[in-house]
Amino acid sequence: MPILITPLRSAEKADVKKNLILFLTCLIIPSGIWSLQIGDRFFEIGFDAGVNFSNDFLSASDIFQEIFILDLNKLETGFHLNAGADIIPFFFKFDSKKGWGFGLSVKAQATGLFDLSGKMLTFSENISSNGNKEGNSEINGALFGEAAIPVYFSYRKFKIKVMPSLYYPVAYATSDIAYNFNETTGGTIFNLGYNVDIYTAVPMESAGDAAISATPGVDLSIGVEFPLSEALGISDFLFFLDFDIGLELSNIPIAAGTMTDYMKMKGSIGSEEPVSLFGEDGDLGNFFNINDTEYLNEKINVYRPFKMLLFAAWRPLGNNLLTLTPSFGFAHSPMYNEKISMEAGVKGRLNLFNLLILTLGTGYHDRLWKHGFNIALNSRAVEFNIGAALCSPGFAKSWSGSGFNINAGLKFGW
Repeated sequence: MPILITPLRSAEKADVKKNLILFLTCLIIPSGIWSLQIGDRFFEIGFDAGVNFSNDFLSASDIFQEIFILDLNKLETGFHLNAGADIIPFFFKFDSKKGWGFGLSVKAQATGLFDLSGKMLTFSENISSNGNKEGNSEINGALFGEAAIPVYFSYRKFKIKVMPSLYYPVAYATSDIAYNFNETTGGTIFNLGYNVDIYTAVPMESAGDAAISATPGVDLSIGVEFPLSEALGISDFLFFLDFDIGLELSNIPIAAGTMTDYMKMKGSIGSEEPVSLFGEDGDLGNFFNINDTEYLNEKINVYRPFKMLLFAAWRPLGNNLLTLTPSFGFAHSPMYNEKISMEAGVKGRLNLFNLLILTLGTGYHDRLWKHGFNIALNSRAVEFNIGAALCSPGFAKSWSGSGFNINAGLKFGW
């Protein structure tokens, strides 16, 4: 059967040209845009700092109003205050461009917790049905100095990060605050006993001419990341299933730091026996038992909080433009009464040619609910980043402005 081929009319030729130009444009322009991608620096130096303060009692709306109303009924759930700071005055990083690199960083880290139980603040009975006492409080804090050497390299498909750190305990505070309120047949028993130990690197009673008694410790942080979807071949035919999985272990103890000199503050209010304050035999002198401050010596081992996190880095567009990273794990902090706390969250990162990087995140980290953002502007020679977050020990309060976290940093390099 003969095939008849008719020549294109001029209008049809114009349409073909337009479609061809459009097709080539769709191929060329994206590659041209992605060629604007700013490369990673070969060498960089910089500094970074962040502070946080939060509570679960007062919110921004409670403070910034014409008439301040203090609702004491909210104290039934207790009063929790957290504060902290991380300051990195100097760091540098070298990237070989061959899959390995190293760096050096110096950091000062401070954290504190002021936790008063609701039963104590509202003078509620604290003997549970099984006879256990409830309502203990705590006042704890720590200040560390750190020098760390981060190293990263690749082994087959694994990306591995190792960071040995030398940390120095500058101050360390622990407490034991016990509360007892109980109605008995003989009357009401009220007793509040406290014991606060504040360790310092030098003795506080003779800080001017005393020698440093604290010794540094060593811990290790390790991170491993593996491109699971690539290894299984999933991302080859389903581009939106492009993801890595990883594990991070922070502050694995190698050698404990030690502290020896401390100040002890100890005392009690009340009695373990029913006491009549306003009766004929009332004795306020026995009701208030405040000991003099003591300066003592007793060596203790000081560790930094250990943390383990599992995470997945998912790139739903098949590239680094958008990355979603859920994480889950736990932390062990020897400083607190409750040593174990959960860690969980999710963050999303939008990376526009490595020029503008926007990160949004929410989760429970470092015993706080945090919801925040971070913006990085990068010209390769200079990178500036700033971030902020709402935070609080309580989930509901974390959205009401009862706490904040602010961080900023600057990097230089080429």
